[in-house]
Amino acid sequence: MNRLLHGIDRLNIWVGGLSKWLIVVIAVIMTYDVVMRYAFNAPTIWVFDISYMLGGAFFALGMGYTLLKGSHVRVDVFYSLFSRRTQAIIDVVLTLVFFIPTFALLIHYLVPFVYDSWATWEKSLESFWRPPIYPFKTVFLISVVLLFLQGLAEFVRSIQIIFRGEKP
Repeated sequence: MNRLLHGIDRLNIWVGGLSKWLIVVIAVIMTYDVVMRYAFNAPTIWVFDISYMLGGAFFALGMGYTLLKGSHVRVDVFYSLFSRRTQAIIDVVLTLVFFIPTFALLIHYLVPFVYDSWATWEKSLESFWRPPIYPFKTVFLISVVLLFLQGLAEFVRSIQIIFRGEKP
């Protein structure tokens, strides 16, 4: 079981590490747009669309990594005062009540959403050059699946802490 948990961790670390390079790509295309706009009076029509798609991909692909690192916002006024076992019990209950149902339902609705987007070769209606939107929707689905897997890994770790009193 611990091998599977570490595999999920490694996958999210890899994706999180890879996604940080999207910021470099965004910086390069934004710089290109500024140079074209102000130095050559030739603004681009595609930079805005690509930058929001890459920015969204960067944010979304980092969700599982952020959960792994414990960096999601948590209101822990009382939580931090509890023992590690009590925290694990709270984590298990909240994961069962909120996390698993919410993300299982989200994945359930995202799969046909993404499938339909690919089936119709969906394009963005926000821009007159109409860039394809199906790759972005696919990245969003992958991101939610990665977050869900990381949430399940954290859930299993909490169960291990409850029953074995160990921190895996």
